[in-house]
Amino acid sequence: MTTRANPLLLLHTWGGDAATWEPALRHLGAGGRHLKALDLPGHGARAAEPFTVDGAVGTALSASAGGSEDAVGYEDVVGSQDVGGPEDALRPVDVVGSGLGALVALALAQRHPDRVRSLTLVGFPPAGGAEAARRPADTRAALNRDGAALFARNYVDSTLLSADPAHRDLLRRSMAGTRPEVLIDSLRATLGWTAHARPGPVGLPCQVLRGARDHRVPAAAADALAERLGGGSAVVPGAGHVAYLDEPEAFAAALAAFHDGLRTAPAD
Repeated sequence: MTTRANPLLLLHTWGGDAATWEPALRHLGAGGRHLKALDLPGHGARAAEPFTVDGAVGTALSASAGGSEDAVGYEDVVGSQDVGGPEDALRPVDVVGSGLGALVALALAQRHPDRVRSLTLVGFPPAGGAEAARRPADTRAALNRDGAALFARNYVDSTLLSADPAHRDLLRRSMAGTRPEVLIDSLRATLGWTAHARPGPVGLPCQVLRGARDHRVPAAAADALAERLGGGSAVVPGAGHVAYLDEPEAFAAALAAFHDGLRTAPAD
């Protein structure tokens, strides 16, 4: 008898939305896996809402328990007819978060461990120091000077490595449609992540996943966080900071290797 994989909950990067997962969904949903990619508060279809970490964790918690919360599912994007039945809503999720989504994923796992089977943090932790401390003010100044559309274009051009213009357009559109105050509030939350989530053992299987060419998160920082959380680390070849958009197939393969290991590990 084949055991269906646990549902996969996907939390987008800073300035992104659920639709930015579209290039990766075909690979992540192989075998009919039940997927949910969410718009966090203030993003995508929820652009009119304010962003708070508590609100974002509540959104993820509702989705993990089968709530809709403006989720975009695999079937909505690529027409799969086999994405899991109602029983999947009762199973703990494998949660994956990138950047801002990684903060929300970590907070969800620490506050509601009964709803999370495993945790994957991507493009995390954010850089610290004086440059990071200046980043919210610098971001606000750039938004005021350039406007949302040009700011989004400049950010994507300096961050994404994917040569596929459709991948770049997904993040540009979502970021340009995100209100400046949401970008600033969510950026502050991500940079100040230790105020919302503890950098200590999570007590469940976890990995820190980093694009091999990520210039925003040093390899040493990702490895150190993995050790502090009690998990492992892995690399997505060829990818940068937003690995799920840069190299969606390689990203899905790295996740599959981690999750397959959980299903085949011997019981204690």
